Amino acid sequence: MQEQQAKRIALGTTNQAKRAAVVLATGSEPICLSVPSGVSDQPMSEAETIQGAINRAKRVFEAVPEAEIGLGLEGGLTYDDVHTNQWYLLSVCAAWDGQRLLIGKGLYFPIPNEVAEKLGQEGTELRHIIDELSGTVGSNHKEGAYGLFTNGRITRAAIFSEAVIAALTPFQSPFYQ
Repeated sequence: MQEQQAKRIALGTTNQAKRAAVVLATGSEPICLSVPSGVSDQPMSEAETIQGAINRAKRVFEAVPEAEIGLGLEGGLTYDDVHTNQWYLLSVCAAWDGQRLLIGKGLYFPIPNEVAEKLGQEGTELRHIIDELSGTVGSNHKEGAYGLFTNGRITRAAIFSEAVIAALTPFQSPFYQ
């Protein structure tokens, strides 16, 4: 990722787990600025999650003139009604350089259906339920749901870093030119 280290990356959030994901993926510190996703606080479909990431990437790119690439990271839930009848947590990264938009996705992780159903009933965000289940505050800035459900073996930053790598690879590799 040496080529990417020279580019200034703007990240459309000040969330510490997402900032850490960009650092893990690129080896460089992004310029963090909170911008609106333009979608619900808790996206409940893959399409809405992707749209939120795209909106953040484009908005932060416009707001930070020195940025060469804007990144939007969005976490959401999606329901698989074809194969498993299961809710999944997903992490998406959108990368925008003013001309080209690319999307990277992290691990699709099954979460207890009861948790997702509670989200729908209460109209709250996953982070609040994870805070309640784990007895912590601000879990979305730390390990998040991934950390809780895997007993710390997977972290939110690690999963988002995979999405960042996937979204940025076409900007760096000669195979995509």
